[in-house]
Amino acid sequence: MKNSLVMVVGGVGLALVGVAGCAGAGASVRTGSEELRGSAMVRSGEARPLVTGPIRLLHANTDGRLTPKYSRVWVRGGAGDCRQGTPLEWNGSSAVQVEKDEMVCVETARSARVSWHGQTAPAAASPLVRQVSLR
Repeated sequence: MKNSLVMVVGGVGLALVGVAGCAGAGASVRTGSEELRGSAMVRSGEARPLVTGPIRLLHANTDGRLTPKYSRVWVRGGAGDCRQGTPLEWNGSSAVQVEKDEMVCVETARSARVSWHGQTAPAAASPLVRQVSLR
């Protein structure tokens, strides 16, 4: 009985995470370990956020056999503008590292859903040099 209750409560929690994850563009859903999956609906000619780092983006698929254009955007203060992105030469099938404070945006010629798969990645270590004194 106790195990059944834990399974039901856990299942409800996962369902709520799934519903919350589908609320916005570029939403992601945790699928167990460190695997992440999500999708974004992109309108014709509009650049939309796909993922925000840190993440190792493994691949992306577009319905309708469209060839999407990807770009990187530096996220300042929690907001990034996909219209100001730097082109990212990525074919959607090899791994690409997206660092903390970076976002990958996607643009398509026609409206389409872009689905992606990635893995969580630790944030890069701070480049600051720390000095320790023995005094």
